[in-house]
Amino acid sequence: MKDARLRTIAAGTSLALVLGAATIAPAAAASSEPVAIPGDGYDIAGVFVTPDGDGAAPAVLMLHGYASSADEVGGMYAWAAEALAERGVGSLRIDFAGMGASEASTLDYDWDSMTGDASTALDWLVEQDGVDPERVGVLGFSNGAMIGSYLVGTDERPAAFASWSGAIYDGDANAMFLEPSLAACEEAGEGQIELDLGWRLIDHSCDYFSSMLGGTALTEFASFDGPLLLLAGSADESVDPAVSENAVTASASTDVTHTVIEGADHIFNVLTEDQAMAEEVVRITADWFAEKL
Repeated sequence: MKDARLRTIAAGTSLALVLGAATIAPAAAASSEPVAIPGDGYDIAGVFVTPDGDGAAPAVLMLHGYASSADEVGGMYAWAAEALAERGVGSLRIDFAGMGASEASTLDYDWDSMTGDASTALDWLVEQDGVDPERVGVLGFSNGAMIGSYLVGTDERPAAFASWSGAIYDGDANAMFLEPSLAACEEAGEGQIELDLGWRLIDHSCDYFSSMLGGTALTEFASFDGPLLLLAGSADESVDPAVSENAVTASASTDVTHTVIEGADHIFNVLTEDQAMAEEVVRITADWFAEKL
């Protein structure tokens, strides 16, 4: 067998999506519990957070970025879940197949599994006691925003959508990475390939690359007409902040908040000593969902 290891970084991904480097430690949420949601051949691992108070509350489905996990880089999603709970908003953050606490293989991780997991998680979330199904939003980070934009464009239930450094485009926009990787995967003849991402090794099936090439996130996003929040960093070298600007006009929303944070990188400098930008992103997002849901 030929050496099937490629060292490459996918467009729309962070160079530091590793929770071992987490720097943000959120306080205990009102109620936080791990959940296992029956999915297509495996359970979807997640963390369900409910705020204090009586009656049905709004909630946010949180979709992580490429090769990351439910808490996200620097613990930003765990932190955001706490900030949302403080504002009376619940949340569900999940691990895609093979990521974080997921017991599935990374070979199950592709466009179909991610969009399917997101839809299944939304089904689960709106059925929970204490969640108002009419006030459920979606938050996506990087590649998670790609999946989230597809979800809100194809499902009428999400009432609001927020994107952090969102890779909101169709698969052909990432062809410079996906096509060579698919060709190498097929040449290896094993149906899979190992990628060296710099911060981790990951096994991908050839279906990952072909399915991502066929992704239609931006196309489907055009039908979304709910409140929209887009946050990006001016120094993002993984996803050009112009992608978020393009998403402003791509959707049918007339309620758009688009902010480019000057000097912020793809992960809003969360792994640096000064976490002011990451804190700003979490605060803006939590305040926005509390207002819009």
